[in-house]
Amino acid sequence: CSDCASKLGRGWFGLGKVRSDACTKCQKTLCLQCAGDQALIPFDENVEPLPLEKSSIKSYCRSCFKDVSVLDFGKSYDIIEPPSTAVDPDKPSITLLWAHGGGASRALFRPHASALTSKGYRSVLFDLPGHGTMVDTSLTLDSCVEAVMRILDETCSRTPSKLVYVGGSLGAYIGFHILGRLKERFAGAILLDCGQNVGPDCSLKARVGIWFLRKLSGRMNNKALMGAMMGEVSKSKADYHLVECCYGGGVFFQQGPAQCDCMHSVAPADIIPSFHFPVLFFNGSEDYRDSENKWLDLCNDRERSALQVYEGGDHFFCHDSRFVDDILRRMDDFIQSLA
Repeated sequence: CSDCASKLGRGWFGLGKVRSDACTKCQKTLCLQCAGDQALIPFDENVEPLPLEKSSIKSYCRSCFKDVSVLDFGKSYDIIEPPSTAVDPDKPSITLLWAHGGGASRALFRPHASALTSKGYRSVLFDLPGHGTMVDTSLTLDSCVEAVMRILDETCSRTPSKLVYVGGSLGAYIGFHILGRLKERFAGAILLDCGQNVGPDCSLKARVGIWFLRKLSGRMNNKALMGAMMGEVSKSKADYHLVECCYGGGVFFQQGPAQCDCMHSVAPADIIPSFHFPVLFFNGSEDYRDSENKWLDLCNDRERSALQVYEGGDHFFCHDSRFVDDILRRMDDFIQSLA
């Protein structure tokens, strides 16, 4: 294999054809593991995306994967500044810190963050450890806190700004822990796709789901898991910048079991009461959400905290164009209440 230098195997008992693949761009020979983990759907903003099919997923060598991905592998976070015409000098500066879902990258919420710049908000989108450009960094709750502390020190220390944490799915569950550890640095939080309790005291149904996800992510490569994810998305009405946000950067499940362990280690009910700031929750009605009202009731700033559930929305509702405009409007209203 041109990437990992492992010897290419053959079929049973060393018989049959060599089990290998090739980089779509440079044609270098790859083992099936490297080809499976370095896979994505190429994104071109000037080309209308074709109907998404599993055959759209292409494998690359490590170098070409970095070249084709929508991610800049020279850094672990992006900063999107608002236009000067959108900034009100008489109002406090607001910075939104965006944390993506499991297996995704900082590209997940890029269009959402870009849209909110028209309201004068600065955004920092970052890769969680074990994901994107941080794929080789061990994913633990502590490593996530350390990553956020480093990013805030690098991006916010010189420019005083009110901070709002925005996290979806894994980024929301890990977000409970981050916010609990760094609560004094944030003025508010927006948490999406975290209505189900998957922590230590979760239901048997949730526990079985976590066990299944842990086994699945530990046995399948990224290409296979992206194909499985596409199958689930195809049952959804999600249609908002899917290639750019979800597939064009690649997916990162190399530490899938650690993702499950992190979610299962967080007990939101023990953390939320310590927040001095309000929280805005979003969920889809068709997603698992056995604890969303409990999370809301535990908020100290109950007057400014809120829960919005989108009827007909599922786990991918953030990328469902039926809801995006309303999501952005409610985010803006919430953030304005923090000023």
